[in-house]
Amino acid sequence: MSSQITRVATVSQATYRRRRMFAALFLATAVTLGASVFSGLSAQATNESTVAKFEYVTVTAGTTLWGLAQAHAGDQEPREWIAELVNLNALEDATLQPGQQLALPTN
Repeated sequence: MSSQITRVATVSQATYRRRRMFAALFLATAVTLGASVFSGLSAQATNESTVAKFEYVTVTAGTTLWGLAQAHAGDQEPREWIAELVNLNALEDATLQPGQQLALPTN
């Protein structure tokens, strides 16, 4: 009868250290590569200035976003115009208050 000897593989501390170093090197490379890819998308300052001019309306009682769109959107889709108005004026909801001034999107 032959007996088989089963060996249990043991991993040395040096092997663990090499694996950790490889993982750290891989992670550092990935972070550096990611940062370099996104650095091309950064904003660049220029000496040029632009002036944005808006037409403003003062909200009166009964004014709605839909009513403003019908009066000022022109050929633009009213829902898109309203979305631009909400974004431009940082409105949190569709509630308008009399006396509120709103910048109108340009067509």
